[in-house]
Amino acid sequence: MSFESIIFSLSFIAPMLASLLIFLFGKKGFIKEGISFFAIILSVVSTSSYWHYITLNNNTLLLYEESFYIDGFSILMQFMVEAVALLVISYSARYIEKLYFHKKEKFHVYYGVILLSTGFMNLAFILNNLFWVYITLELSSILAVYLIVFNLNKATLKAGFKYLIFVNVGILFSLLGIILLFYATGKPVMINNIGQAVSNLPYTIALICAVLFIIGFFTKSGLIPFHLWLPDAYAEAPSAVTVFLAGAVTKMGFYGLARTVTIFAFHYEEIKILVIILAALSMLLGALLAFNQKDIKKLIAYCSISEMGFIGAALALKSYEGIFGGVFQIVNHTLIKGVLFFSVGAIIYACGTRKIEEIKESIGKIPVIGITFFIGALAVGGMPLFASFLSSITIFLALAKEFLWASVILIFAEFISVIALLKTAIYIFWQKNEHNKAQKSFIPFTIIFCTLICAVLIILFGIYPEIIYPLIDSATRGIIKIAG
Repeated sequence: MSFESIIFSLSFIAPMLASLLIFLFGKKGFIKEGISFFAIILSVVSTSSYWHYITLNNNTLLLYEESFYIDGFSILMQFMVEAVALLVISYSARYIEKLYFHKKEKFHVYYGVILLSTGFMNLAFILNNLFWVYITLELSSILAVYLIVFNLNKATLKAGFKYLIFVNVGILFSLLGIILLFYATGKPVMINNIGQAVSNLPYTIALICAVLFIIGFFTKSGLIPFHLWLPDAYAEAPSAVTVFLAGAVTKMGFYGLARTVTIFAFHYEEIKILVIILAALSMLLGALLAFNQKDIKKLIAYCSISEMGFIGAALALKSYEGIFGGVFQIVNHTLIKGVLFFSVGAIIYACGTRKIEEIKESIGKIPVIGITFFIGALAVGGMPLFASFLSSITIFLALAKEFLWASVILIFAEFISVIALLKTAIYIFWQKNEHNKAQKSFIPFTIIFCTLICAVLIILFGIYPEIIYPLIDSATRGIIKIAG
């Protein structure tokens, strides 16, 4: 094996090997944190090598007799998952130490599972055979169950069981789609030639395949009407894990959508219309269900469903602008959920509760977290100066060309979501409370730092989008290239 091949492989091998070391030796001192950081850094170096190669050659990369297929979209997804993993590991060090002290003996397993899941996701993003993508996606889903039920009480077990049943049964539909494609084409379904395979399918077979993929990957993403697992999983998991779920694990669903359903939408108008309708349903109902939630994490979870509807709709559009907006929104959604759930984690760290009324009664002064929560709320609304404004307006304009009614729903959903979040933020942080005046809550630096990183990036990419434009553009062209 050449040195270059080893470097290319580190994106998934480093986290996997590191997880094994942590499982074996992670109970000792700070070994688990040190190994985790080192593994993610190696993974970032590996992904950067892909990016360097593709930038120089303006091409995709096929390795090991076409077993691996790497393009701009693969690289973007890897960078995003690695960034989320790095932030989650940094945030967790002090967070779980206090809130989950009774699980101290299992901290090394917690870190190991995050790394192993990161390794499987990074592997899925570069595999060429769609069947093996499904296998790695399933493995990452199963590993996420441990993180959801980490606190091991009745509520977390219920949320974990619901996640396991809904997501794994849902994803089976995508496996059926892969099998049907294999049966119809007579050869394994490879990402680099799926566009050609889909264009030559009999009409009925194509529609059935597309519907199977929609059910599978909509369930994995948590889009309505396949969302029933998401609010409980996001609410009951530790806040750092919630960021990992929202910023990395559910993005596997959108990776699957872009590699399959987008291709069908390019060739069959009926599929495009169906996806737009379902995505609009997610936009609207997610925002409406967010209103009057008593649990702050469930409030953000429903807003997340609404935002993910934007991505689903954009990925179904047969235009560069639509796909570009959808890919940009994938990144922005990750940053926004990082800001909001990290902020909520700080609030829970200070107050010990997720209930909005109880937070109001017990929260002390935490001005930085108050500011970051407001930043996240405004970013959900797609306000100017935030990167979400650029992605939202791009999706709006692309949708308006063909589906004006869907673009109107998008604007309405953003308005409802931002009102729900701002109402909660004002109630918690601004309305007068004697306790707020008297006491200042202590929040560890690492928790504040990780939250600020997400907040700064969502503003930075909004003011200077040229920083991230090359990655988004390369990812968009990669999706369109395989669509044919």
